[in-house]
Amino acid sequence: MSSSSRNQESTIVAAPVWDLIRSLEFKWWTQVTTAKVEGTAAEVGSLRTVTFKDGTVQKFKVLELSDLDHFITYEVIESNPSAQYFSAVHTLRLRKVTTPKEQTFVEWSSEFATENSTANVVEDSKFKKREAFEDLVKHI
Repeated sequence: MSSSSRNQESTIVAAPVWDLIRSLEFKWWTQVTTAKVEGTAAEVGSLRTVTFKDGTVQKFKVLELSDLDHFITYEVIESNPSAQYFSAVHTLRLRKVTTPKEQTFVEWSSEFATENSTANVVEDSKFKKREAFEDLVKHI
């Protein structure tokens, strides 16, 4: 029997970052070595093959993309080695902060369908997001 677990992290970045996030290539995240786009980057249904520093290769499918509301939702459809969860859907959502200076509020949420290691999956997701946010801030 599977259950669902959720993780959500957020940060403030001192610049507009939608163009960096939108491509879903993670050029700002030091844990990602390569990201190959299959299809048109701005297209729902397009795929990303993302290779991480530890050798993990995952394939993501874009489920939603909004240039108006600045969010992208994607699903992990393949993982080598296998992940500890049955499925994962992630959303990166950005909101403009205008005062005291232009900044971006970035929220990254993940929904996991898991059978085992629910707490471990959520904790790992939390720390990876926090590391990625540190990299995003440094990239700017």
